[in-house]
Amino acid sequence: MHPRQDGFDDARHERRVIVVGDNGLTLRFIRNLVDNFAFHVVAVIPSGPGGQRDEIRRAAEHNPRLTVREARAVDADVIRDAGLTDAYAVALMDQNDVGNLHLALKLREMSRYLNDDTLPRLVIRMYNSGLRAHMQKLLGDDGVFVKSDADMVARTYAAAALEQIPPGDIVIWDRRLYLARAADPRAQAQWVVATGNEFGVDMIPPDPDNPEDADEAVRLLCLEPVAARRWVKPMLGRVAQWFRQSLHTLRRTFSKGLWMAAAVLMVVMLGGMTTLLTVNSLNASREVNGDFWDALYMLAMMAAGGADPDTTDHWELRLTHVVVVVSGALLIPVVTGAIVQAVVERRYALAEGRMVRAVRDHVIVVGLGNMGTRVVETLRERRIPVVAIEKDRDAIGVRAARAAGAQVLLGDASRPATLQEAEVKYSRSLVAMAKQDSANLETALSGLECKPDLRTVMRIYDPEFAALIRRNLNKNRSLHEASQHSSYSAPQVAAGSFARELTEDEILETIPVRGQIAYIAEVTVEEGAWLDDVPAHKATVPGSHRLLAVRRPTGNIRWNPDAGFQIAHGDKLLVLVTRRGLNEVHGACRPPEAAAGRHRFEA
Repeated sequence: MHPRQDGFDDARHERRVIVVGDNGLTLRFIRNLVDNFAFHVVAVIPSGPGGQRDEIRRAAEHNPRLTVREARAVDADVIRDAGLTDAYAVALMDQNDVGNLHLALKLREMSRYLNDDTLPRLVIRMYNSGLRAHMQKLLGDDGVFVKSDADMVARTYAAAALEQIPPGDIVIWDRRLYLARAADPRAQAQWVVATGNEFGVDMIPPDPDNPEDADEAVRLLCLEPVAARRWVKPMLGRVAQWFRQSLHTLRRTFSKGLWMAAAVLMVVMLGGMTTLLTVNSLNASREVNGDFWDALYMLAMMAAGGADPDTTDHWELRLTHVVVVVSGALLIPVVTGAIVQAVVERRYALAEGRMVRAVRDHVIVVGLGNMGTRVVETLRERRIPVVAIEKDRDAIGVRAARAAGAQVLLGDASRPATLQEAEVKYSRSLVAMAKQDSANLETALSGLECKPDLRTVMRIYDPEFAALIRRNLNKNRSLHEASQHSSYSAPQVAAGSFARELTEDEILETIPVRGQIAYIAEVTVEEGAWLDDVPAHKATVPGSHRLLAVRRPTGNIRWNPDAGFQIAHGDKLLVLVTRRGLNEVHGACRPPEAAAGRHRFEA
C-alpha cells in the first residue's frame, strides 16, 4: 500500500490530487476523481483560452472539491506551489510524451530536494510503448503508473466487438470472470451485480439466489469453469478456415480463361483415366486390367512425358497416350502462369492496399490511428482475424496492423464497395475508430446497409451523444438481450481507467453499469477484526458488497464459499462492492476502532 494512502473516504483529511492537462480526457478524469472517488482535485492549466479550460473552470465553480490554478507556463514550480508536498498523487495528462516525462523527472527530483520521504503517486499518460517500457528505470517502481489511454480504450472496444460486456475478460487469482446480461448455465458460479429496468438500476441487490432477481438482472458476474483443454474442435476449425481461404485464393488467382483451360485439360485427363481402366487389350508388359492405381500411375507418367511410345498397343490406348501427353505439355504453362499470376497479384494487392486472402468470422476495424491500431493489436493477441481499413496509406498504423497479422485495406470505409471488399457479409462485427464522430456513424450505417444484422461498435467523443446513438440503434432490443450496437466515448472510458490507478491497491477491476460503478476489490482480514472468525455469509451486505471468494494464507482459494465457511484473520477476501461498500469492508476487516462500520454490519 502506498505510504500516503488512507481510507477510501477517510474524513481526517482530504486526499489531494494535482492534475496537469486541459484536454477532453483530463476533464473527464477530473470528474471521475471528484464524483466517483471523492478526491479533492487541483487542476493546473495554462492561463487563457484553449482546450477544455473553460469547461474545467465552470466545473470548479459548481464543485467545492475542485480548484483551478492557472499559470502562463505549467512547470514543476507551479505544481509545487499547488501543494506537491501534501499531494496524494500527481497526474500528468497532456498529450506530450516527452513533456510528461520531463515534468515527472523534475517532480521526483524536487520531492527529494524538499525531503519529502513519502513521494506522491505519479500517473503519467504516455502513448509511446517503447518509452513506457523503460520509464521504471528512470522513475523507480514505487507509486509510478505509466499508462496509455489507447491501451485502456482498446480493451473495451475489442470486448464489444466480440459481443462481450466491457471490460471483457477479467482474470483474477488465475481464474477468468466475465459479465453477462442473463444467467449463464455454463458458469461455475455467478453473482448479480445489478437489477433494474428502463428507469434505473439497483446495485448489488439483496437476494442473489432469488429466481425473480435473476430474471430482473441486467448485469451478472460469472466465473468460468475450469475445463480440460480441447484440441479437436479448434483444429477442425482451423482446417475448415484454411480450406475456405484456399478456395477463395483459387477463385481470385485464376482468371476466367485459365479456369476454362484447366477445365478442358481436366476433362482430357479424366477421359484418359477412363480409357486406361476400360481397355484391357494392353501390351503384356503393361497390364492394367482395370486397376485404378495402375491407371493413375500410367496417366501421371504420360502427362509428364515419361511414357515410351509403343506401336503395338491398341489404337485406343495409343490415342490416349498422344492426347494425354499433349495435354500434359499444355498443362505445365497453365499451372506456371497461375502461380506467377498469384505471386504478382499478391504483391500488387499489398502495394495497393487490397485484400490478399479470404477471411471469415473476422472483425473489421476502421481507422488506424493510435486507438484503432491498439484495437487491432488487442484482437490479434486473441487470434481474431482482422481486416483494417484506412484512408491514408502513410499512416503509422498501417505497418503496425500488418505486423500484427491483420490485412489492411486502403480506402473509404463509408463506401459500401469498400466494405464489401472487406467481406463485411461474413464479418463478426465492425469497429469504427476514426477521429471524427460523423465518419464513424456514417461507416456504421453503411455497414448496416450491406449487412442488416451487422454488429457495430463506434467511437463517439461526447458520452451523451454516444448514449443517444446506442439507445436509438438498440431500441428494438430488451434490456436482457445482447446489444447489437455499441458506442463509447474514448475519453470517458480512459478517464475511468486512469482514475482507478489512484484508488486503493485493493481495487482490481471497475464494472460500469448505466452510469453507476461497482468494483472488484481484494481486502485482507486483520486479527481482531469484526470479520475474523465469522461465517462467510456475514461478509455480504445487500446494496453494499458481496463476497466472491476467499484465499487462505496457504494459497488455497474457495470460490463462492457457502454460509458455513469460516473466515479467519490473514484471509484475503475478493468482494464485489460499491464505493460506499468498500469503506464498510475496510471497517469490518480492521480491528474494532471502526465502530460505525461494526454497527452497520451487525444491523
